[in-house]
Amino acid sequence: MVGKPLAYEKVYETVKRAVMEGMFWPGQRIEIGRLKALVDTSHIPIREALRRLSAEGLVEAHRREGFSVPLVTEPSLLGHYEWLDAAVRFAANKGTPPPAHILEEIDFEGMRALPIADATSRFFLAVAIASGNTGVEATVRYINDSLHLVRTLKESRLPDSRAELDRLIDTWRRGPLSEFEAALKAYFDLRHALVPEVVRLLSRRKSFD
Repeated sequence: MVGKPLAYEKVYETVKRAVMEGMFWPGQRIEIGRLKALVDTSHIPIREALRRLSAEGLVEAHRREGFSVPLVTEPSLLGHYEWLDAAVRFAANKGTPPPAHILEEIDFEGMRALPIADATSRFFLAVAIASGNTGVEATVRYINDSLHLVRTLKESRLPDSRAELDRLIDTWRRGPLSEFEAALKAYFDLRHALVPEVVRLLSRRKSFD
């Protein structure tokens, strides 16, 4: 019995990652059989993982029809960007630049070495955690998860995405707040402009083929 919670947590994390990375397309029904092959377990822990992801808003539950990946629409994507912008600005206002003891706990070199979608998520989460506000941290975790597939698709199409992230990191580390806010504005202005293109790409499965 001691190992059961750990086993369920491992299945949850594996299923969550598969959904975030596009194993199933937005709007597509989630096939339990494909997930069973991925985690090598019965359907019961998989369904439990999907119910948990449904409660988190990362999948949609349909009565008697299983689960599906939510569609990405222009209003929903803009909403996520606006929500993330507001959350990160709130966190940054709690302290930019952050105290030295907080900066010492963050592995910026390891962050920069990650794939751009993961590095971006890690950075925004670091800003949220540094604020000390658990509500902001939870919000940023949720939006990061929701945007992961979009970032994977879109960031690779932005030739300056690494330099853009470096500017965000550097202005947050050294301040002042006004420079970090200017970098944030440039970051989100570009993504707002790209929303129609990203939604079109996600509506065509061949974009990932």
